[in-house]
Amino acid sequence: MIDKPTLRKQMRQSKAALTAEEKVAESRAVWEHVENIPEFSQVQHILLYHSLPDELSTHLVIDRWVACGKTIYLPVVVGDDLVVRRYSSEAMQQGAFDIMEPTGYDIDTDVLQLIIVPGVAFDSAGNRLGRGKGYYDRLLSRTQAVCVGVCYNCQLVEAVPAEVHDRVMHYIVTPQGVAKRP
Repeated sequence: MIDKPTLRKQMRQSKAALTAEEKVAESRAVWEHVENIPEFSQVQHILLYHSLPDELSTHLVIDRWVACGKTIYLPVVVGDDLVVRRYSSEAMQQGAFDIMEPTGYDIDTDVLQLIIVPGVAFDSAGNRLGRGKGYYDRLLSRTQAVCVGVCYNCQLVEAVPAEVHDRVMHYIVTPQGVAKRP
């Protein structure tokens, strides 16, 4: 199995090879598939992420989901952890790693019903490789919400090195479709 640093490097190169048009098209396809997951229509409280340029664009759906009655939350980096705050387009500020984060107060992760999780790479068994700081691992350990890993086609690999503390995703969604954990 490939080691984590090598896999991260390969994924950076693969994503860098995507054109802007391919990134938009793949993002749109992923969000369409996410919206068709049975749990999506049944939940009210969703943790999303405010996308960086190399991630699937959440800017395509965040306000649309709010307009459809979903309550959207975003992660906020505080020290070595992520806290969760309610999204409001009028109450955002630049935070750690140049990620836009909501201002306001922290909410209890127990309210979350569905978590959309970005990653560097995923495999069909639901394993996820993050950027290496463990932020999402620590956050996901505090919730029982349904976890949906989202990625470009090039980020779905044969096997991701997994550790005991890693939370397995319930679904992996690529532009090609949805894979439910076996």
